[in-house]
Amino acid sequence: MTQTSSPLFTIVMPAYRARATIAVAVASVLAQTETDFELLIVDDGSPDDTAAVALRAANGDPRVGVIRQENAGPAEARNRGIAAGSGELVAFLDADDRWAPEYLARHRDCFAARPMLGVSFARVRFLDPTLTVPGRTSQHVAQLTLARALGENLVCTTSNLVTRRLVIDRVGGFDTAMTHAEDQEWIVRVLASTTWEAGGIDAPLIDYRMSAQGLSADLGRMEAGWRTMIERARARAPLAVEAAEPAARALFERYLARRALRTGQSARQALRHLHAAMRHHPFALLTHEPKRTLMTLAGAIGAALLPAAFVRAAIAR
Repeated sequence: MTQTSSPLFTIVMPAYRARATIAVAVASVLAQTETDFELLIVDDGSPDDTAAVALRAANGDPRVGVIRQENAGPAEARNRGIAAGSGELVAFLDADDRWAPEYLARHRDCFAARPMLGVSFARVRFLDPTLTVPGRTSQHVAQLTLARALGENLVCTTSNLVTRRLVIDRVGGFDTAMTHAEDQEWIVRVLASTTWEAGGIDAPLIDYRMSAQGLSADLGRMEAGWRTMIERARARAPLAVEAAEPAARALFERYLARRALRTGQSARQALRHLHAAMRHHPFALLTHEPKRTLMTLAGAIGAALLPAAFVRAAIAR
């Protein structure tokens, strides 16, 4: 990899056992209309030929480099890539996802137009593991507040995260002690302890592979990760978190109810999460997308009466 000057973007791609998908991810980077970037692929101790497949996909492009490390997890891999890069803006792409060609250009323009924007993200298209069968598309969030960032991961995936290097210099990299929600914890850290803003682009620019066996289907692990995240945030900014926590808890419980329904878990479990949401902050459920609250409630009630596939399709809207 050869660079004569610092690029505008450093793209960090952690990879572990990704030989089946990484060529598509690399190709989506090389197809970007914004060409001023470096792509750093961090092979996190893959036992297969992930790195070799990635280099073949790069086809000798001097903007692409591979870093190898012993297996330490995606957070450490991302931090390694951040440290090795020199771009003014840092973007992340997982080795099983794909960007639209205008992804970097849209983020470049967004940062240029908003001097106080520290973190940007777009909308995400959720697809099947082959990236051919479309599902839902994530919502547009023009301005992300601390309460909403604590309650829901509206960025959805680290593949949808772009930040100024100045922000990373201020708050640090990803928490390597966390195994879930480390990207959400990082965004919360930015909003709780700095004056940088986080905002979204109203366009679906990322294709995300869904898997029923993924971390997002493990609600217990999600709850544990969320508790860890909010305690870390409380240690950094106790007053800000105290004010935001009730609404955040309500939104998170609603999110868990929706995840329970989408992954085919029991109606009782979904209703339990909805009850907890109402107990923590009912007003938040009425002011933050009330339609989503009503659809989740209807889905939980219908789950006991209707086929599971019908409920999952309804709640995905």
